[in-house]
Amino acid sequence: MSDPASQDRSTTPRWPLILGGLFGGFLLVAIGLGLGWYLFYRPIVNVAVQLPAPPAAAAVPGPDQAQIKALEDQIDKQKAANKQVEDQIAALKDRLRADVCTARDPQGKTPPASTPMPPSGGQKI
Repeated sequence: MSDPASQDRSTTPRWPLILGGLFGGFLLVAIGLGLGWYLFYRPIVNVAVQLPAPPAAAAVPGPDQAQIKALEDQIDKQKAANKQVEDQIAALKDRLRADVCTARDPQGKTPPASTPMPPSGGQKI
């Protein structure tokens, strides 16, 4: 009255399954820790434990006179260019203060002293 299949299940030892499950779990934990160390911890430690940079080379005892002269020439040229720009800005500001709504010479020519009279002819329109 007992089922032969149920007797086979109860008589099989369970310790290989438990041992296999524990081994598999420890294996997964070990793989996770190894990957975490390799991907995250190792690069951080490598950056943090680097040796300090070597000291800088000794500086030249003094500045080169040719370079100083070239820089001074460049500064003088820049000051001259700045002066020209400031003069242009001042001229444009003066133009803005003037009457900008009316054109004094719209065609760019000076007007004649007097306007000529149209010829009086016999033609009528």
